Amino acid sequence: MTAKLSDIIDAIEFISADPAFESEAFLSLNSGEIFLRSPDYEEELPNCPGDVDDSDKYLPLPHKHDLDLGVRLVHAFVDEYRPSASNDVYAMFRRSGAYARFKDWAEREGLLDEWHQYEDETKTAAVREWCSENDIEFSE
Repeated sequence: MTAKLSDIIDAIEFISADPAFESEAFLSLNSGEIFLRSPDYEEELPNCPGDVDDSDKYLPLPHKHDLDLGVRLVHAFVDEYRPSASNDVYAMFRRSGAYARFKDWAEREGLLDEWHQYEDETKTAAVREWCSENDIEFSE
């Protein structure tokens, strides 16, 4: 079984966008197909197999926070690209709406393109590592 890396990344993005943490994604260990389950999109999503919770057949995909792709990623980026702003950026994340404020800050600092590239490269590396740890073969 070989899974497509971009499909895994897209599924992780989908479940990670759910603020209620109710969305889930599963990788079929037989076919490499990904199934999404979300109470908010039941009608729009293809049906999940009835046995999708069977860990012998399906592997749940991680949330981006499970891969340290949340606030820690922002901190690592700031520490590398603008360490003098660390305290200010860290303070942004003490209230809701922090990610939008961070992106506004990155744009004002001329770092938005660098942030997107850093985020994409780090996300891809983390998903590759997760695949390796779970013996998942993937194609680009």
